[in-house]
Amino acid sequence: MARFRALIKETWWLWILFAAFGAGMSFLHPVFLLMFPISIFTFFWFAYIRYDEDGDFKGS
Repeated sequence: MARFRALIKETWWLWILFAAFGAGMSFLHPVFLLMFPISIFTFFWFAYIRYDEDGDFKGS
């Protein structure tokens, strides 16, 4: 859980931007609703790749 908190702490503004863009563009075409499951998958993937179980950045 700490890795998710660490990622959301650093990138909260980006996820809000993705959600707003997806919601706004979905009024034009429903294919943009696919941004939501893609963003959820991306969030969990980045959390597992970039942070360890204590929420510390793995680095390179």
